[in-house]
Amino acid sequence: MVAVASVMILGLATLVIVAYANTPIPTEKQQDAIRQESVITYADGSPLARIGTHRENIPLEKVPKHVQNAVLAAEDRGFWTEPGISPTGIAGAMFRAVTGGGTAGASTITQQMARNYYAGLSQERTVSRKLKEILISIRLGKEMDKAKVLELYLNTVPFGRRSYGIQAASRAYFHKPVTEINESEAAMLAAMIQRPGYFATYGPASNPAKQALIDRWNYVLDGMVEQNWLDEGKRAAAKFPQTEKNWSDVPDDPNAGYLEARVLNELKELGINDQMLETGGLRIKTTFNKGLQDYTNKAVKEIRKENGLGNDIQFGLTAIDPRTGGVVAAYGGPDFRKQQFDNSFQGKVQPGSSFKPIVLATALDQGISLQTTMDGSYKRTIGGATFTNDNRAENGIYNLKQMTAMSINTSYVELGQKVQLSNVIDMAKKMGVPAGTEGLDPSFTSLPLGVIDTTPVTMASVYSTFAAKGVHRDAHVIAKVTDNQGNPITNEKGQVLEKLPWEKPTRAFSEGVAADATSAMAAVVKPGGTGTRASLGPRPVAGKTGTTDENKSAWFVGYTPELATASAMWRQDKKGNRLSLIGVGNYSQVYGGTVPADLFKKFMTKALEGKEINQFPPPVNGGEVAPWAKARPVSPSPSSSPSPTNTPDCRPGQPNQPPECRPTASASPSPSITPPSQGQPCNRFGMPVGCNPDLPPDGDRSWWCAQPQHRDHPVCRDDDPPDGNNLNN
Repeated sequence: MVAVASVMILGLATLVIVAYANTPIPTEKQQDAIRQESVITYADGSPLARIGTHRENIPLEKVPKHVQNAVLAAEDRGFWTEPGISPTGIAGAMFRAVTGGGTAGASTITQQMARNYYAGLSQERTVSRKLKEILISIRLGKEMDKAKVLELYLNTVPFGRRSYGIQAASRAYFHKPVTEINESEAAMLAAMIQRPGYFATYGPASNPAKQALIDRWNYVLDGMVEQNWLDEGKRAAAKFPQTEKNWSDVPDDPNAGYLEARVLNELKELGINDQMLETGGLRIKTTFNKGLQDYTNKAVKEIRKENGLGNDIQFGLTAIDPRTGGVVAAYGGPDFRKQQFDNSFQGKVQPGSSFKPIVLATALDQGISLQTTMDGSYKRTIGGATFTNDNRAENGIYNLKQMTAMSINTSYVELGQKVQLSNVIDMAKKMGVPAGTEGLDPSFTSLPLGVIDTTPVTMASVYSTFAAKGVHRDAHVIAKVTDNQGNPITNEKGQVLEKLPWEKPTRAFSEGVAADATSAMAAVVKPGGTGTRASLGPRPVAGKTGTTDENKSAWFVGYTPELATASAMWRQDKKGNRLSLIGVGNYSQVYGGTVPADLFKKFMTKALEGKEINQFPPPVNGGEVAPWAKARPVSPSPSSSPSPTNTPDCRPGQPNQPPECRPTASASPSPSITPPSQGQPCNRFGMPVGCNPDLPPDGDRSWWCAQPQHRDHPVCRDDDPPDGNNLNN
């Protein structure tokens, strides 16, 4: 029997020698060996996330010696001196396979590298595959430098957690590069090679998979001592290392999950499928500014504390660069690990009066001048529905600029009817409001008051159109996508993504319209406007407050020439039901001009810190006064004497007109509007221009009577006690 076996082995040896001569080293790499993870970075290139097959090649000289030795102690302690496998040894292995002994058994590092690296060597346990692997390994041992073999091995061997190679494994388990791990950590990684799909690195040692790994870790350390690669003192002091729970190579970051989810959604829109992302080694540069992104969390936390607000209050905050449409920063929530819902990208609430500038842009785009006056009576019925202003003192005739600064509801509802709501909807879409947005309906007379459901990122995108002088660029979070060599990629539809869709701007309206709209919104943050708390001092800012019905949400959306930012807040219970903001924190009522304006100011002050102050373009005062403009009432003459009968005829085109008919140099450019009279009372914001603050206003006089100089006025003696609320909308 022994003789027969010997003959069989010799025969196999002869066959092996022939096969060896006819089995060259493959030139094609195995697909798994060239798969690469995709890397997502911040705008400055710092890592945000890694997705897919985690791999990062590293030269052998950069792998610490104790890491190399740990791997050799685990897998092939004689690597540097072994002569290779002899034909007789190979024949013995083949004989065991033929006689039922199987192909299992220890493989050298060279064999493992060949199996992991070269095409044509599957992981199946067959005699033919094993023979081919061994023959190639022998040739590699003779024809390739051992240092190169070890380098290829360390960069291709799987470690679990979808990580391939020692560098990726170090990041996967310890969240740091391989150059920073110690002997105990290196031994754990080396131990993982044996059974990466089974071993458990995290959790209690009572888990059999965790205990099995600890046993293997001890085996590696003992082998390092045996080979004189580790001091016995260090071995005795070694403790099994604590790994991180999940794969990541970035620090614990409450924002990372939100940012990664936004990027993944946008990649799908670009036609980049999961396989491309997980194995294609894409390089994805985002628009996020890491410093400002981190600051959103700090700003919201400070605003909560300063205003006594609880966790039932939700915030959204999005900043967009109007020059690109890129989202610079956006507050998703307190921590993605605790709340996956993204407040800035998924939080849909009504924007209230912050929608009004879209109506204003529609009017200006139709050639209607800012000087056009409208009926801003406190209560009006329009289109079959009754509307009121936020305060009874808001009751008069206002031009478009004034009714924007003071957020006059009734006149804005009428303006929507005058310019037609279908046109307002078209303008909204041009400025970034998605088609199909709930509430974007021309049958809603109240549309100008912001009854749509929308997100902070959408409103920031809308206002970025004003900041970009009428040019709209779609909001986005991906600045560039390339392969790992910096070349454009092709998506699943076969389209080469040399230029991303949002890199093609569209014009929503003219620069003149943008300049005039900006001048109206700049008045919002000036004395008399509803958003004075959003003022940035000497830096120009324009924007609009927004507060919805029943105070269920409050907004301030504004911009400078450099940045457009939307700040929103709302309240909800644990089931997601929206609740009123009345009586929360330090406020009896929250309006857009309060907490949201404060958050806007806090963030923008940080974002623009140290940057040059740029001015808005001056208004062009374009368009004409609309023929339907509401004339302001003319106050009666203070003289009781009858008008003279020889009043000159000053109608246009009359000959020989006297001097009193000729306009002075300071005459109004819009003679069809009667200027406010000193006989007209002021509202609580000191409007309209030229009014008399000492005349009692119509309607609610409580605010007027609360002023010391008016308390003894006859109209104040029978009034109710003054109302101390300062209402903004």
